Amino acid sequence: MRQGGSARRTRDSCAAALANTLCSLLLGLLLVAAVVLFVLWLGLRPHRPRFNIASFSVAGGLDPDSSPAGASSLAFNVTDRNPNRHIGIYYGAMHASVHFYDALVASGPALATGWYQPNKTTTSITGLLDVLGPATTDASWPSFSAAVRTARVPLRLQLSTAIRFRVNNAFHSGRQRMHVSCDLLVGADGNLLPESIGGACDRYF
Repeated sequence: MRQGGSARRTRDSCAAALANTLCSLLLGLLLVAAVVLFVLWLGLRPHRPRFNIASFSVAGGLDPDSSPAGASSLAFNVTDRNPNRHIGIYYGAMHASVHFYDALVASGPALATGWYQPNKTTTSITGLLDVLGPATTDASWPSFSAAVRTARVPLRLQLSTAIRFRVNNAFHSGRQRMHVSCDLLVGADGNLLPESIGGACDRYF
């Protein structure tokens, strides 16, 4: 009887040791797999494109006593940098709008069709919009006129589009809306002030 009990205890000990070894091996494999997946994620996760305001001008300048609505156009140039090493970006059609605080100044298509931006490249996004406001009868006109007199008119250029990422020519992300917001200062001559040239734009999804 003692020999039988000793044999059972030996078998139980061997089974427990084997189970512990298998568990350790499984945990080790899971840890290695997790590290590999984390490294791949770091290398392949998409980075958002970077936007900077390159130029902005209102044709004919701004007059503190006369509304530019219907009489002027404005042109802008925003650089779009894809910083990813292995990821390209598909863009849909892009819409642009310009605001003086909450008042709409201009609105229209920046790019009517979509395009593809390869990795590690910079694209210029240019647009020409008709000025829609503010009118002298708008509630925002006194503030706009006062800003023109100081030759420092704060404007906000907004771009909206849909994007999706292409990873290593094989995988594509889902399409998502992206909004870009560029704060800038314009002088009474309608041109971008030097301090705003090259300014970074915010982008959010």
